[in-house]
Amino acid sequence: MATLREPFNRIAAAAAPLLRCPAPAVVTATEELLSAAESVTDTVRLDEKLAAFDQAAMVATTPPPTRRERRRAARSG
Repeated sequence: MATLREPFNRIAAAAAPLLRCPAPAVVTATEELLSAAESVTDTVRLDEKLAAFDQAAMVATTPPPTRRERRRAARSG
Protein backbone atom coordinates (compact mmCIF):
# COMPACT_ATOMS: atom_id res chain seq x y z
CA MET A 1 0.00 0.00 0.00
CA ALA A 2 2.91 2.36 0.54
CA THR A 3 3.59 2.27 -3.20
CA LEU A 4 0.08 3.58 -3.83
CA ARG A 5 0.25 6.40 -1.31
CA GLU A 6 2.25 8.80 -3.49
CA PRO A 7 0.15 8.36 -6.66
CA PHE A 8 -3.04 8.72 -4.63
CA ASN A 9 -1.71 11.91 -3.01
CA ARG A 10 -0.96 13.29 -6.47
CA ILE A 11 -4.44 12.38 -7.67
CA ALA A 12 -5.99 14.08 -4.62
CA ALA A 13 -3.90 17.21 -5.19
CA ALA A 14 -4.92 17.33 -8.84
CA ALA A 15 -8.57 16.87 -7.91
CA ALA A 16 -8.61 19.61 -5.26
CA PRO A 17 -9.56 22.43 -7.67
CA LEU A 18 -12.37 20.31 -9.08
CA LEU A 19 -13.87 20.02 -5.61
CA ARG A 20 -14.39 23.81 -5.72
CA CYS A 21 -16.00 23.77 -9.16
CA PRO A 22 -19.26 25.72 -9.44
CA ALA A 23 -20.89 22.72 -11.15
CA PRO A 24 -22.29 20.43 -8.42
CA ALA A 25 -22.17 17.40 -10.74
CA VAL A 26 -18.40 17.80 -11.15
CA VAL A 27 -17.87 18.07 -7.40
CA THR A 28 -19.97 14.97 -6.74
CA ALA A 29 -18.30 13.00 -9.52
CA THR A 30 -14.85 14.01 -8.28
CA GLU A 31 -15.66 12.95 -4.72
CA GLU A 32 -17.02 9.62 -5.91
CA LEU A 33 -14.01 9.03 -8.16
CA LEU A 34 -11.61 9.73 -5.30
CA SER A 35 -13.58 7.37 -3.09
CA ALA A 36 -13.50 4.65 -5.74
CA ALA A 37 -9.76 5.15 -6.28
CA GLU A 38 -9.12 4.16 -2.66
CA SER A 39 -10.03 0.58 -3.55
CA VAL A 40 -7.85 -0.23 -6.53
CA THR A 41 -9.03 -3.83 -6.56
CA ASP A 42 -12.62 -2.81 -7.43
CA THR A 43 -11.91 -1.90 -11.03
CA VAL A 44 -15.56 -2.11 -12.09
CA ARG A 45 -16.57 0.60 -9.61
CA LEU A 46 -13.53 2.68 -10.54
CA ASP A 47 -14.42 2.44 -14.24
CA GLU A 48 -18.02 3.44 -13.51
CA LYS A 49 -16.99 6.45 -11.44
CA LEU A 50 -14.40 7.48 -14.02
CA ALA A 51 -17.06 7.40 -16.74
CA ALA A 52 -19.43 9.46 -14.57
CA PHE A 53 -16.66 11.94 -13.86
CA ASP A 54 -15.86 12.20 -17.57
CA GLN A 55 -19.50 12.89 -18.40
CA ALA A 56 -19.90 15.51 -15.65
CA ALA A 57 -16.68 17.26 -16.67
CA MET A 58 -17.75 17.26 -20.31
CA VAL A 59 -21.10 18.86 -19.50
CA ALA A 60 -19.53 21.42 -17.17
CA THR A 61 -16.85 22.48 -19.63
CA THR A 62 -18.97 22.60 -22.78
CA PRO A 63 -19.46 26.25 -23.66
CA PRO A 64 -23.02 27.48 -24.10
CA PRO A 65 -24.25 27.66 -27.68
CA THR A 66 -23.41 30.82 -29.57
CA ARG A 67 -26.12 33.17 -30.69
CA ARG A 68 -25.75 31.88 -34.24
CA GLU A 69 -26.10 28.26 -33.07
CA ARG A 70 -29.23 29.12 -31.06
CA ARG A 71 -30.81 30.85 -34.07
CA ARG A 72 -29.94 27.95 -36.36
CA ALA A 73 -31.45 25.47 -33.88
CA ALA A 74 -34.59 27.56 -33.55
CA ARG A 75 -35.05 27.65 -37.33
CA SER A 76 -34.53 23.91 -37.73
CA GLY A 77 -36.65 22.87 -34.78
